[in-house]
Amino acid sequence: MIKSPSAIAIVQCPASGLEDSTERVLRASSDVLLTVRSVDEIESHLAALRGAPCMIFVDGSAGVDYGRLRGVRETGPHHALVAMVQDPGVDAVVDALRFGFVDVLELRAGASRWRLAADRAAAGLARADRHEGIQDGMPLREALLVPERRIILAALDANDWNRRDTARQLQIDRTTLYKKMKQFRIAA
Repeated sequence: MIKSPSAIAIVQCPASGLEDSTERVLRASSDVLLTVRSVDEIESHLAALRGAPCMIFVDGSAGVDYGRLRGVRETGPHHALVAMVQDPGVDAVVDALRFGFVDVLELRAGASRWRLAADRAAAGLARADRHEGIQDGMPLREALLVPERRIILAALDANDWNRRDTARQLQIDRTTLYKKMKQFRIAA
């Protein structure tokens, strides 16, 4: 089984705070939950995380400041943004989706709606992670090496770097695994 990347959620809390049920859903949907009050704090956490993909829930109850969020988008294209607003109108939703938000969520939405938003954000992260390292115009032979390397690394991690068990899981012999590790410069 290939492990998915750890999910990090950064939530800009509204002044009223998050409801307990909402916080429970977000904690269950992520490995790390960071609550912040401002876009500055979001930027500082992203800098500390060094480009790790994150689900970012932005408080838009007083309107979304797209100018400030441009910096957040530029720190990593693989972040999944979700806007949280009091009463989303059609214009607000369209603007948010055009900017690149994966979802627009009503603040007083129920736990099931929050779960859907978190799942959508996580799916966005998984899609971005799948295409990481593959560039437009890259020859097919090189592009196929990217997921192969990722699969081998995931299998090694899952088997605590035991090469015999990893080879068995991948259904290849150990010699082939060693050659692939050498080809991808994976240290033993």
